[in-house]
Amino acid sequence: MKNILQLLPPDVVAPERMKGARMSIYFRWILIAVVFVTLSIQLLSGYSEQSLHSIVLLVGYFAMNLVMWVAARKKYDPPYLGYISAVVDVVIVTSNLYFSSMLDDKIAVTAAASMFLYPILFVLYTFRLNRPLLVFIVLFSVILFNINYYYQYLKMPEYYNNYLSTTPLSHVFKSVYLFFIGFLCVYLQQSLAHFLQKQIAHAKENALLDNKIQLEEAKNKFAQKLIEQEKEQNRRLEDLVKQRTEELTTAKTRLLGLQKENLQSQFDVLKQQVNPHFLFNSLNVLTSLIKLDPDLAEKFSEQLSKVYRYVLENKDNDLVDMNTELSFLDAYIFLLNIRFVDKLIVNINIPEHRRTDKIIPLAMQLLIENAIKHNMMSKAMPLFIEVFVDDNHYLNIVNNLQERPSQIESTGVGLNNIQNRYELLNLPAPSFKKCDGRFIAKIKLVPGQTNGIAN
Repeated sequence: MKNILQLLPPDVVAPERMKGARMSIYFRWILIAVVFVTLSIQLLSGYSEQSLHSIVLLVGYFAMNLVMWVAARKKYDPPYLGYISAVVDVVIVTSNLYFSSMLDDKIAVTAAASMFLYPILFVLYTFRLNRPLLVFIVLFSVILFNINYYYQYLKMPEYYNNYLSTTPLSHVFKSVYLFFIGFLCVYLQQSLAHFLQKQIAHAKENALLDNKIQLEEAKNKFAQKLIEQEKEQNRRLEDLVKQRTEELTTAKTRLLGLQKENLQSQFDVLKQQVNPHFLFNSLNVLTSLIKLDPDLAEKFSEQLSKVYRYVLENKDNDLVDMNTELSFLDAYIFLLNIRFVDKLIVNINIPEHRRTDKIIPLAMQLLIENAIKHNMMSKAMPLFIEVFVDDNHYLNIVNNLQERPSQIESTGVGLNNIQNRYELLNLPAPSFKKCDGRFIAKIKLVPGQTNGIAN
């Protein structure tokens, strides 16, 4: 049976366990008071010898409960304190039965009225919401109950065999009965835990529902306020609207056109930001190669021309298919391999059925450039870049993090550029995050969408 108490929040279980501890303490005070009154009557009746052992046990029990009461007042309830109290409770009950049977009540160790004290302890410890503690006190009680009986039985077997209710067989049934009551208490505790869990879940649902209701009420109030403001404005402008309907319609049409032109202009500016940034880095490499290796510089310039031709041919496109972008990326990676010999490893794994999907031009180039810009690399510690498509239709560009000791100040081109371009196209925003020593960029691919800013 699964211990559901471990699934409950600690801030819920701890107060309930403290309530159970206080309940046990209050029961002991009542028990001590009842026993004290009983002992007083016995002493007044002349049973001083029979009451002596009970007085000693009562004093010890009082001292132990006083310690428990102080701990409860200070809200101090560690697990070991519960086990100590359980041991003391069972030992006190068993000792009382032992002394009673030694003096004048020989069947006290197995009498039904005597063993009734153990189930009371089981019930009290049930409300402490600590299953190991409850199982411990059940087993410990059954063990001491049997030790107490068989110790007396071995001393006087003839006496205990004279009566069916005191025979070992009868005692076995009583032990089973005691164990069964303990099992019922464990089941009751499990039921209480289930009840608490349901109440917590119900409370959470109610809290979420209340939050939603409050949010909807706030939205409705705000919407009502906007409606009233709009009505007021409409009343003030009603005459003016009637007189200038045609003029306002023309102005609105012109305004929408200007807004669309402004949006397209912003998008074109973002796309044009890529060209100087990429060209600047490439020309620096080419300048160095001309001096060091003219033949390699010639090949580099050929690939650079292919790359820049791609930039010029696609600068007016909002989206390009993956095949076109990957062809450009092959030429771009050739340039990088010359620039960073054995320091950069780029692995591209794009399935054929994804190569007809669309992406904004130069997105992969910007992300690879961003990884190079913000990470160190060497032949001993190369920078690894993985390019693949996940099951959610997102292009993933992942690199291991080898961040530079001092970060280079961002120029605003790169991640922000990609985010802004996707926003202007009304497409899902890209995500960029660091996780487990990697930088992960995710860009939504567009299946079968034509070029142009989305409405």
